[in-house]
Amino acid sequence: MSRYNQILGVGAALMDALARVSDDFVEATGRPRGGMTLVEAADQDELAAKLRTPVSEVPGGSACNTLVGLARLGSNARFLGKRGPDARGDRLESDLRSTGLVPELVRGTRPTGCALSLVTPDAQRTMFTSLGASAEFAVSDLDAVSLDGVGLVYLEGYLLFNTAFFDAVVAKANAAGTAVILDCGSFDVVNIFRDHIRRILAERRIFGLLANEDESRALTETDPEPSLEWISQHVDLAVVKLGARGALLAEGSRRVVVPVTQVPKVLDTTGAGDLWAAGLIAGMDRGWDLARSAHLAAATAAEVIQVLGAQIPAAGWERIGRS
Repeated sequence: MSRYNQILGVGAALMDALARVSDDFVEATGRPRGGMTLVEAADQDELAAKLRTPVSEVPGGSACNTLVGLARLGSNARFLGKRGPDARGDRLESDLRSTGLVPELVRGTRPTGCALSLVTPDAQRTMFTSLGASAEFAVSDLDAVSLDGVGLVYLEGYLLFNTAFFDAVVAKANAAGTAVILDCGSFDVVNIFRDHIRRILAERRIFGLLANEDESRALTETDPEPSLEWISQHVDLAVVKLGARGALLAEGSRRVVVPVTQVPKVLDTTGAGDLWAAGLIAGMDRGWDLARSAHLAAATAAEVIQVLGAQIPAAGWERIGRS
């Protein structure tokens, strides 16, 4: 029995280019570790040319990672994105279909987007993203999108850089009576769009908000516990993820504190929050309570942080199934 029937994710259709680097390499970029910076393709290529380590490409994009996880966990999942007319786009679409996800990738004129993810020895990732065709998302692209049978729309915070499109997606979901969950995506996003996010929350236009500790602090300018309470006044489902310290969740009057699932070694935190969200929503889609869903979230995140990139191998999904 599915609570949501079908889940539609909307976000950037990207390939992740992953490379291991030193702390000094990230420091030389002038950007804080753990953040996301939008760059032009030429700037991304210039940075990639300085790498002295191999680069591997896998499907990426925040909402896309989450929807892949949902499909792997048995939910009926669709993903709306925009790709370019190139071989990278072909590879992305093929890879997504192989996971059981239903990709609805609109064709743009620019190349398929790419996120260069620099992974430091502490497993932190710092991203430099060229949105490519994803930046061409237009409100008119929603005309052919049906929400019939869709019980949940999942949005990534990075969509706020295309504010008109983001607002149109929320408006379409609101008009259809479809619940919306927003994952903040990055503290950089929240810092830039704090007022816009607060306005959406004040208008109670979304069902749930997921944030990590840095994002919640940027949004509410307070510590995690009071931040959770502030967010929960504006949404039905509030989440503040605390990294290695677990997560805080609120749903109505219920409060849940869930620890992380311990792993032998953390290799890369790329996609950790995305796959955590997949586990949480998959549990809720199954009709589970908040605590049980949050433990599935922790188990799913534990698998992705043991591999490079956001793609959990088959053995990992088998372990999640037994958790």
